[in-house]
Amino acid sequence: MTDTSHQQLKPLFLFKGKQEEILKRWYQEVTENPHFSKESFVKNENFEAHSKAFLIQLMHTLENHVLMDISKETLTPLFKLWHDMMKEQRQKGFTYKDTAMLIFSLKAAVMNFMKENEDTLSEGISTELSRFDQILDFLGLLTFEIYTAEKEKLISRQDNQIEYLQKQRHEDQGYGKIIGNSPQMRAVYKAIGLVLENDVTVLIEGESGTGKELVANSIHDHSRRKSKPFVALNCGAIPKDIVESELFGHEKGSFTGAIEKRLGKFELAEGGTLFLDEVGELSLDNQVKLLRALQNKEIERVGGSDLVKVNVRIIAATNQTLRKLVDQKKFRLDLFYRLNVFPMTLPALRDRKSDILLLAQYLLEKYAKQFEVQVPDLSIDAGEYLTNQRWEGNVRELENVIQRALILSQGKPITSMILQYQPGDVEHVLLQAPTQKEWLAQDNIEPLHEMEKRAIEAALKLKKGNVRQTAKALGISRTTFYNKAKKYQILFT
Repeated sequence: MTDTSHQQLKPLFLFKGKQEEILKRWYQEVTENPHFSKESFVKNENFEAHSKAFLIQLMHTLENHVLMDISKETLTPLFKLWHDMMKEQRQKGFTYKDTAMLIFSLKAAVMNFMKENEDTLSEGISTELSRFDQILDFLGLLTFEIYTAEKEKLISRQDNQIEYLQKQRHEDQGYGKIIGNSPQMRAVYKAIGLVLENDVTVLIEGESGTGKELVANSIHDHSRRKSKPFVALNCGAIPKDIVESELFGHEKGSFTGAIEKRLGKFELAEGGTLFLDEVGELSLDNQVKLLRALQNKEIERVGGSDLVKVNVRIIAATNQTLRKLVDQKKFRLDLFYRLNVFPMTLPALRDRKSDILLLAQYLLEKYAKQFEVQVPDLSIDAGEYLTNQRWEGNVRELENVIQRALILSQGKPITSMILQYQPGDVEHVLLQAPTQKEWLAQDNIEPLHEMEKRAIEAALKLKKGNVRQTAKALGISRTTFYNKAKKYQILFT
């Protein structure tokens, strides 16, 4: 290394003395920042030691290589660092996503350090820290792109996902994990049976939480395409400007960030089923492109010129009424007719009350097994409470209530009082509802704050200390959880 190179790297040696402070801020960043704290790597038992080794590895590379210009000589050590880092991370059980989050959280920690110490840092150290930040950007973006490619590969090859769970007491059968024996659900089973032996396009309408994707999965898993991929795309959950790339893929260099060719959902679902959830959220421009693909049975990748033949079955779903969207000029009439070949409407949970207790019992058994607790009984008043709710969130809302009740009941019978528990409002709801005889026989009444403390401790135990899952099961935010844990001096790792 030349003298000039030593001069260029001198501030880096000064920065090296700040490692412990950076490590402290880094650890604080990944444990408190909601963008990072929910990630699995934070709970890794080797996280702190691994973080320190990770930073030392970065610093060692930067000390011994001049990385000033974009050239083969400067990029080679970075790529070698990245390759060695990925190999070591995988061996220690960290995924590509974990590694990318580690890098970006370190970047945030460094930037916070610079901001808080901008008046005391020398110009040389500030310059070197900025260079360090750019290198972290490079490593993070490269790692995250690999993670994205890996995730797409996994999504493209789903095996059979649903098994028969219930035989109906009548001539019909429930498909997959769809639970219900009401007249409304028996009609759904009949409709499913009519489309299993053909590739007709299906449009499923129904409120959020009614099980549209379960029905789509069930159709796929019992059709002649069941050995091929089932690929799902939520059209309302991704930015409108990348929907085309998600559907049809893109060629390398077709836009900024397209560092390699990427297959879209049509190609990933080749031979199988493409499930377009919330299809009513597509923009009119993307509706035109989707219509062309369905009509011609071929797609063109973004930035490409070759037409690619595709063989997929389309199942679309929406929580809106597409016919109304057509009338409002928000959905193309020709695409509506292309999708509305075999329409199917799923009933709201409140419209099939006879299924509610069947579903509740199924969910109790499912989550009791997952939480490793005994399946509790449902009291008569609990059954009446469940049956008479409106369930605006449908099965998804019922599922949340059952999970929370399992945690709060701690193996005791679930009563209507437990089901009515409102997270954060324990002062107004008792967790157990003893009979009048039991109530009068009690010498002491347990304070409400003790009940809440016990409920939180039980939830932590069931979720094996996972704060995110515990807060979700209790129906509170992580901030509220931390505040209550501090209030009741509840220890967790």
